[in-house]
Amino acid sequence: MTRIAVTTTGSVATITLGDGRRRNALREADWVRLDAEIARQCDDGRIHAIVLTGHGTTFCSGSDLSEWAGATAGDVEHSLTVIEQCLRRIELAPVPVIAAVEGVAAGAGCQLALACDIAVLAESARIGMPIARLGIQASPAFVARVSSRTGAASAADLYLTGRLLDAREARDVGLITRVVPDSETLRAAGEIAATVAAHPVAALSAAKHALRLVTRTDPATGGSDEVPAVALQEFHSAVDSFFARRTSA
Repeated sequence: MTRIAVTTTGSVATITLGDGRRRNALREADWVRLDAEIARQCDDGRIHAIVLTGHGTTFCSGSDLSEWAGATAGDVEHSLTVIEQCLRRIELAPVPVIAAVEGVAAGAGCQLALACDIAVLAESARIGMPIARLGIQASPAFVARVSSRTGAASAADLYLTGRLLDAREARDVGLITRVVPDSETLRAAGEIAATVAAHPVAALSAAKHALRLVTRTDPATGGSDEVPAVALQEFHSAVDSFFARRTSA
């Protein structure tokens, strides 16, 4: 089964993530494919909005950690660069992208939901950035996606504790804006997409551009302040522990 599947209804494209295994954690090749698929849909003049959803009852639990067992710091750095390129593709897309989130949106899955213009969460969904427990060191771009919505205090809470917010708390802190009953996220996201798809594409693109200018300040990257993607020893220990827990469960 393909891990990035696309269907279209009128002027709306729906991209489904994962195959239901590992809570739709995505491999590096999946992020590359998603990046390319977003670009392809944006280049198709018939598509005026995109919906991102997960296969089955989960959105995306982030990156597939099985790829990172025994990885070097450079391997992880490359994977995170690929992920960031995909997220930027979504943010810079000329058409609106709507996330339909059920289950879990964690780590890179949370970043994926936040890169979208609007995220719709099921009442039982959870979202957050539990990356510190794996020794993954937050990038300025990752932090900006959270703090630009929640402010510094809530961003610090999420990153330092690594806890996942339920849908209503995520809405209360401004991380997302829409919560719907379970199993209605895809329908609700589709309705939003159909509404915005009826607007002129140039107006939608201009709105996205203006929103980026007003609400987001892209952090500078590189230079002496840049930190490695992972604390490698702690990272390998945490990944090993993760798989040990899954084996014993």
